[in-house]
Formats: sequence, structure tokens, C-alpha cells
Amino acid sequence: MENPTRSSPINVEANGNTSKVNSGQYISAGYSKPSQGEEAFSSESISNLSNHSNLKQHVQGNATQLSTSSVSGGDDQPGSKGNVNGVSNGPAVAARQLLPRGLINLGNLCFLNATLQALLSCSPFVQLLQELRCRDIPEIGYPALRAFVEFISDFDIPPNSSTRRELGGLEAGQPFRPLMFESILKAFTPDIPNCLSGRPRQENAQEFLSFVMHQMHDELLKLDGLVSNGDGLNTSLVSSVEEDNDDDHWETVGRKNKTAITRTQSFVPSKLSAIFGGQLQSVVKARGCKASATIQPFLLLHLNICPDPVCTIQDALKLFFAPETLEGYRTSAVGKAEVVNASKSVKILGLSKIMVLHLMRFSYEGRKSTKLHKPIHFPLELVLGRELLVSTSQGRRYELVATITHHGMDPSKGHYTADARLLNGKWLRFDDQSVTSISDKEVQHNQAYGLFYWQS
Repeated sequence: MENPTRSSPINVEANGNTSKVNSGQYISAGYSKPSQGEEAFSSESISNLSNHSNLKQHVQGNATQLSTSSVSGGDDQPGSKGNVNGVSNGPAVAARQLLPRGLINLGNLCFLNATLQALLSCSPFVQLLQELRCRDIPEIGYPALRAFVEFISDFDIPPNSSTRRELGGLEAGQPFRPLMFESILKAFTPDIPNCLSGRPRQENAQEFLSFVMHQMHDELLKLDGLVSNGDGLNTSLVSSVEEDNDDDHWETVGRKNKTAITRTQSFVPSKLSAIFGGQLQSVVKARGCKASATIQPFLLLHLNICPDPVCTIQDALKLFFAPETLEGYRTSAVGKAEVVNASKSVKILGLSKIMVLHLMRFSYEGRKSTKLHKPIHFPLELVLGRELLVSTSQGRRYELVATITHHGMDPSKGHYTADARLLNGKWLRFDDQSVTSISDKEVQHNQAYGLFYWQS
């Protein structure tokens, strides 16, 4: 279905197999959420961020009221076009609410607009963008960070500005064109010469979300001096671990004093993974061998919704974390290797603040693509049960803050919209430049493609 790669950072749909995602750890602040706290998920296939750097080798198919802290000071205001970085030597002022604004579609750009609006529903992500406005970001080598800093600056609208308008009792700003993402789109689809207007095709919103997350992760690491990128190569979110590297193996003692050989994938966390990242623990057991555990970071959770029993998000999660039998598993016993049957189980070791769920609705066979229109129900409040967690503590609760929906029959065509929750609990629907108030019932339609949950 959407192309999964096992053990990399952001995956997709592929031939009915579930996928899982990689990333890893935590931070906080944006367009939504009346409570505090946070977390996220994982799925077994993970879309490979490390391959995202080139074309669209990356994986398949990822409203918001902004309540964020604005920083100003001196003569240069953060929203000033002449000062993209919003660098200021003055103190931070009190947090203020940014107005929702629609985004003008210049031609097959709804995948971009919907993704941006959904990200703005994630308060920790918006907080990160506000912090970046106080950083001196170089003009060369940081296209994603500079684009997002300029983007968030366009939500600074003075209280008495003529660009404000009423929206069903709520205030909203006038729509604008997201021209600052031109360089990102050029890297995302290098085969399209005019990347902003008159695009010949629709792109996959989840694919773009994976791409831009990978790009931001790399740039944040470089900006903070955590990696050396002098060779011009992107740093993969998760680097591979050699099977025969004994230094990566640790014998750990778990519940009931049972031991397991644990391997942790090499990973350098960034401020982005601190928001969207978590960790999965995969344990393989074979008769006569010590259990083998692998710890993988994740950013997105890719859920297989094809099987008939899957009718809700809870069903999809249950399937994702269901134990499976591995046939032809090769043991690594000292002295000799055997091929045996083994069992594999996956649970969440580390929860992230924002959990992004990708419903795998698209499938591809050669040049033919199809979309699964199966209704999948999802709650406004999602509880991750203890059975999904490595820890035996109580389950974790998440609140829905945004959805992305694909409308249409064909994955390569159609239209994307985003629904986002305001801080006061009300919902808005972002359909490019159109912004409308909607009810909870309208939010809970059954054709969502991407879901954004915030741990409460």
C-alpha cells in the first residue's frame, strides 16, 4: 500500500503490511489544547527519513488557533519582513494569541496548506518556531527553518489591523500565500520546474509531512552544532546498526527477572523529535535463545486499516501492536546459527508529546494507484491502554487537536483539508483560504487520512 521500510524513521503503506515510524523524545506549545501534558505512538514500519533527502525517495502519504509566546524587542519586530529571523536582544513579552489565517492555493498546493495548518495545531511545535525567531539562522543551508520562521511571523497581526475579520463570533486574519516554502517544494518535487503555481499534479500530504520533518530535524541538529554536515549529506534520523556489532548489544533484566539482549538504534535527538518523537521496543523470542529486544525511535505511526475487523483507530492500534510469528528466523547463538520460528511483540517504550497517526488509505501497484474509502471512526479523546506500553503504569490519554482529510477518488488527485481545534475547544476547518467554524460531530467524520493527538 504506501511503501513501508522496516526500521527507519517515517514509513508508509505497503502491500497490506503495517509500518512503523522512527524518531525519539520530548518538548512543548500552538493552535490548540486546553490542557497540559503530551505523548505519541509508533508502528512497525518506519518511513526512512534518511532517504528523504534526495527526491521523493521518502515515504508515503502527515487549524488551528495559535496561542504562542511572541518575542519582540528593540527596533526589529519579529513579524518584520526585513528581519526574517526575528532576532531580538530585548526580553520576551507576554504570550499572545495569533489569529487563524487561511492559505491561498496557487495550484495543487492543498497538500502543503493542510499540512501547515495541522502542524500549527500543535502548540509545542509553534513554541519551537517562536523560539527560532530569536535565533540567528544563516541564509544558506537552513531552508526549512527560515521558511517556518517567516511563516509564523505572518500571523502577527496588530489588534486594530484592517486585515482582521469576524468568523462566526471568532476573529481571523486575511488569507495569504505561503510563498516562503518555494525552496522546500523545489527540494520535495525537483522534477517540477514551477513549484508554486500551476503544478501539474497533487502530492501526498503524509509524504510531504515526512519530508519536511526530516529536513527540519537535520537543520536543527546542524544549527545546534550537534552534527557535522560539512560533506553536504543529510543526517538520517535513525542510523542503521550493524548486526555483528557486539558493542550495540546489552543484556537487560526485565519483568519477572527475565533477561533480554537489547539493541538500541543510534539516534541524535533534535528539538523536533523532542515534540513528535517516541520509542518502540520490539522483542523477538525464540526457543533456546535469550529474547532479543530492539529499541527504535519514531515520528509517525502508520496504521494499516485494510483488514475487515479494523473499523476504528483503536482496532488499527490493536492490529499494529498485535504479536506476530516470524517464520525462518535466524538465531545468532554462539557456535552455530539456526533457522527457527519465533514470536515478535512491539510496545511503546517512550511516549511523545504529539502523536501523529497516518491512516494508510492509498495503495500503489506499478503506475496504478487506488484509495481505500473505508470508514474509520476516531475519538476526540484517545486512551493508550497499558497493554500497548512497556511500562506497567496506567494508560495514557491523548486529545485530538487536528485532522488532515483527502477528498476524492484518486490518491494523485483530489483535495486536502485540515480541521484544527482552538484553545477554547472550538474547531475550525481550513480549506485553503476558506476558514469556517465546525462542530465536534463534523470533525469526527470517518474519512480522515491523518490525525494529530496531544498527550493530556
